[in-house]
Amino acid sequence: MDFIAIDFEIANNKLDSACSLGIVFVQEKKIIDEKYFLIQPPTLVMDPDFSKVHGINLVDIKDAPKFDKVWNEISYYFNKENYVIAHNAQFDMSVLKNCLTTYSFELPEFNYICSIPISTRACRGEGIGNSLKERTKRFGITLNGHHNALSDARACAELVIKSIETKRRRSIHTYLSTFPSIPVRSFTELKANSTFRQGKGNFKKIKVTDITATTESFDANHPLYNKNIVFTGELKAFDRRDAMQTVVNLGGKIKSGVSGTTDYLVVGKQDNKVVGESGMSSKERKAYEFIEKGKDLKILNEEDFKLIIGEHSSVNS
Repeated sequence: MDFIAIDFEIANNKLDSACSLGIVFVQEKKIIDEKYFLIQPPTLVMDPDFSKVHGINLVDIKDAPKFDKVWNEISYYFNKENYVIAHNAQFDMSVLKNCLTTYSFELPEFNYICSIPISTRACRGEGIGNSLKERTKRFGITLNGHHNALSDARACAELVIKSIETKRRRSIHTYLSTFPSIPVRSFTELKANSTFRQGKGNFKKIKVTDITATTESFDANHPLYNKNIVFTGELKAFDRRDAMQTVVNLGGKIKSGVSGTTDYLVVGKQDNKVVGESGMSSKERKAYEFIEKGKDLKILNEEDFKLIIGEHSSVNS
């Protein structure tokens, strides 16, 4: 094989909690085989925020094989003969290494590559984002079922194939010879993370530019109309993305940071491991500084926010 592309999805913040795995096999720039596994994590704890992203629930994995059974079936693919490629490889390789450690397996010796620098060489200077969604769109690759492990592994494989074809190389091997600056790393030397974005509170970071209005009719009298709104902390009653969508559908503008033009700061629950003993984020501290300078900036807790959006909220339905 030229290479295999893999993608893991996890059940919770611990990186040994793999709940699905997709593997795609590529030979002579063609996908020749695929495998998909649902996996029962070491503990049956499914974080609902993670479940919202990949769509896997406890009922789907409670009778699935554990990682040790899956590894016994696939381990012989992970050797020096095959490159293993993943999009944002640090994450997937960390999941693999944590799972192997949890089940006391000897670490296999193979080399892995991230598809981000691979695809960057094929579209250098274009300024596109690093996400799998943005990269596949750039190359005209259909990404169906994003965050399904097999769909993402297939998209990663197709992204690498398109990159090789764009530069008119014969294989991943000649591509790497052409671009020797692409990092090829040893799995046994990986410094693996053990948790996923510890203390961040959100599974996937939401880009404010991704939130656009789904209506063209706005109430100009609504208190959020044409106002700049910033969020900080974790909202308990509803999903952050849904809350942001409600704001823009009311004519509001979502901003990523507090500034002199901010009208509202919505404050959720903070993680003291991140913000410290004060329990106050840097956004909230900055907001109070602006208020002390006489800026008309309002700080809303979750209940205040719920009241101000009123009956317009999709998250209340």
